[in-house]
Amino acid sequence: MTVANPDGRPSRQVSTTRRTLLRLRAALLAATAVALVACLAVFLGVARTADAAADRSVPAILAVHDAQHALRSAHAAAVRNLTDSGLLLGGPGVDYQRQIAGAGQYLTLVAENNAAGDGGTRDIQTVEALLVTYTGLIGRADASYRDASLPALGGAWLRDAASLMDDILSLLDDLLAKQVSVLDEQRDNGWTHRLTPAVWLLPLLVLGALLVPTQIYLSRRFRRALNLPLLLASVATLGMVALTSLSLRSAADLDQVRRDVAAVQESRQGQLLQVRREAADGLADEVQKQCPDGCGRTVAGLRASAAPPSPSASAAPAPPRAAETTLTHAARAADSNSVEFVLPLLALGIGVLILAGFQARLAEYGYRST
Repeated sequence: MTVANPDGRPSRQVSTTRRTLLRLRAALLAATAVALVACLAVFLGVARTADAAADRSVPAILAVHDAQHALRSAHAAAVRNLTDSGLLLGGPGVDYQRQIAGAGQYLTLVAENNAAGDGGTRDIQTVEALLVTYTGLIGRADASYRDASLPALGGAWLRDAASLMDDILSLLDDLLAKQVSVLDEQRDNGWTHRLTPAVWLLPLLVLGALLVPTQIYLSRRFRRALNLPLLLASVATLGMVALTSLSLRSAADLDQVRRDVAAVQESRQGQLLQVRREAADGLADEVQKQCPDGCGRTVAGLRASAAPPSPSASAAPAPPRAAETTLTHAARAADSNSVEFVLPLLALGIGVLILAGFQARLAEYGYRST
């Protein structure tokens, strides 16, 4: 621009290049700060979501499945041992005691990892209370079978225990649905939405779009072939893109975890139906033996409740180490690889490189006129 002297005569032209350099530097530093905030916000949001799924939802879901299988197996063992005259002295049996103890441990694990809030806690407490009642009924059945004059009463206690077990497992189904619902919310929340990558990718693209023309401008204005600090800043920007994109992998892993959980649930349902059939058939045989003439409707009802599993359920055995695979995928989704610490360092490095890239040009052009 032209500056006039006090006497009105025009003076020399003063270059606006320094002002342009300062504005470019400020724009690049601001773009770096915005990109860092966006990258950290999205990455930490996905990481926290995946961490909650891996630490709470997935272990709780698998523990509910294990508790259901242990309880069904315990009941089948009790029916088998109490109705077998050769094992009367053994009561419900060692397998029954082991499975009941295991179910208690699984319920404790569910309580520790419960992701369904107060509703899940109430369900767990109700199941634990009903389980105490159930073991009491099995104890009464055992005492009745030990008395040779009361085997029919023992069968009645077993029927009551079987009905209560169905109620317990129904409550566990409700609890399982609540845990799975939380996992679905974690998988489908805003941080894992398919459009979320735009939140961090656009600021990085803007930063890259500013770095490239800035280098071209500096090269032409100062006749320098290369500005090494700004070139390194561009490389570091690509590094931020690569590291933040790991959040996409975590989101994909959460999708895989949900598919794993569905596969485990389907296979466990087939197992539960088979164990239920065994227990119901055994109890129906016992009722028919104790009441051969007047209990036909009861026997028919028991056998109807032991309907064979659907072909899809019975033909779909659990994949080997399915639960371990699910936990592995969940852990991988939650593994941040310390990216939340590397991103600020990269952004800081980009800022330092931008300052270094402009410093020499500003010093060179600080007092130059055209």
